[in-house]
Amino acid sequence: MSATPEVSKKHFVSCDLCVEVKTPALKTCLKCEISMCAQHLQTHLTTPVLLQTHPLTNPVKSGSSSQMASKCSAHGKLVEYYCLDDRVLVCMSCAIEERHRLHNMKTLQTAHVELASQLKEEIKTLAQKKNQAKQLEKWHKYHMQDLEKCVGQLTETGSTLKDLVFTRLQTSVSARLGAHQTAQRAIRLALEEDDDFSFLQKFASVHEAIMEARTVDLKQGLESGPECTKLIKEIRKDGEIIEEQVHKLQRRFLAFADPEFHSVVQDDQNPVSELTFDPQTLGREMTLSKNLKTVFYSFSARNLTQASAGSYGTQTLRCLQTNNSVSLHWFLKLSEHFDWTIGLCDTGATNGNYSVVYGLRKQKNSLFSLESEDETQSVSTYTYVTGQALSTRLQTLQSPCLHDFLVTGPWKVEVIWDYASKQLAFYSRNKQTKGLLLCKLKTDIYGQTLCPFITFENITTTLQNTQRELLQIAQTYPRMSKGQGSSYTEILCVLKQ
Repeated sequence: MSATPEVSKKHFVSCDLCVEVKTPALKTCLKCEISMCAQHLQTHLTTPVLLQTHPLTNPVKSGSSSQMASKCSAHGKLVEYYCLDDRVLVCMSCAIEERHRLHNMKTLQTAHVELASQLKEEIKTLAQKKNQAKQLEKWHKYHMQDLEKCVGQLTETGSTLKDLVFTRLQTSVSARLGAHQTAQRAIRLALEEDDDFSFLQKFASVHEAIMEARTVDLKQGLESGPECTKLIKEIRKDGEIIEEQVHKLQRRFLAFADPEFHSVVQDDQNPVSELTFDPQTLGREMTLSKNLKTVFYSFSARNLTQASAGSYGTQTLRCLQTNNSVSLHWFLKLSEHFDWTIGLCDTGATNGNYSVVYGLRKQKNSLFSLESEDETQSVSTYTYVTGQALSTRLQTLQSPCLHDFLVTGPWKVEVIWDYASKQLAFYSRNKQTKGLLLCKLKTDIYGQTLCPFITFENITTTLQNTQRELLQIAQTYPRMSKGQGSSYTEILCVLKQ
């Protein structure tokens, strides 16, 4: 009960115009610098001039920080305006003479109303983002747990392999060193024997220990034999598991740091599709492997002419799906000696002519996105020069962060088409940029039947020179054109599991 008067006394502001009785003040006039009770406040509330020019505020004690703040620090005058540009209270002199004179000025009451309205709108905006914030929190928690799980799996596999190798080697080394030490100890004990009978009686066992020590292989590592072969196989098997786990962990770390360009497909969401090349779409000088997953490009000196050497038409290879999965997920290894386009197209596409297409195109040192739009093909480009990605955004493709990106061998690409979201994504699988998002397209198929495809065109200078050299040799040495060195074969494309 005693706390209430004490608190009230602490915040009590009396009317400056009441002399005999300390009446509680209702308002303080910032211009008059007095606090007034209800009776003395009536003049300020009923006089139009005072109402407009004398700002009122909640009661403040004379000389308090609140009262001092109501005056301009530069001119010592009452602040009457609010500068919206600099977000500060200003006096009349500041408003008409100083740097604020060309700024957006409002009276205190008007500024209060307008800024309060803005804050209400901000609250609505933040409320609308509440679900997005919850999703971010959920995403962060999930990926933290996922990374912990991946790290745990990698640690467990590594520890298991370490225990296996350490145990096998420790057992082997201990056994070999033990035999060696046993022979040394037996020899020392025999040499300490002075009695002829006792010495000769023990010699047989000493000789046996010596023979056993001689057969021991003291080379580093395991002894040659079945045990060593078995351990090597187990190390390689576990090593492949570790390599895959490291790759998986790397992709998840990249996706955690930069999910826009390093998306991770969940293991059970998009299993690798069972695809083969359609033999009926093979072009000239192309052959297929028995499992229909590898395309070879071959040419011989006898079939080359001066006109055909160094040239190649456009050939579209379509793929057949042998399982019934709705979404698609496949890996490609592509020759660096051709330009190519990969992705989804209509089932009637031939020789680079598509009715509908969504794809990624490689042309010399550039990557393009290719997609159908209003019955036309729109193209966006990425240009790669000296290992750095320089992007030019022509339409829908957003430019990625700069990455070291220089492919010196076959191109390795992962392609994922998610049926639910209608998103087609292309990721690099080359070593230095593994997991990098190359391109993502929205596939508005509208009932169209699409299939995976690869289109090849434009032989590179390196392969053109090989063809011309082979033709020149064949023309110079006709008999050699019939030999083994008169033809050339390389892997054009591999559908990898």
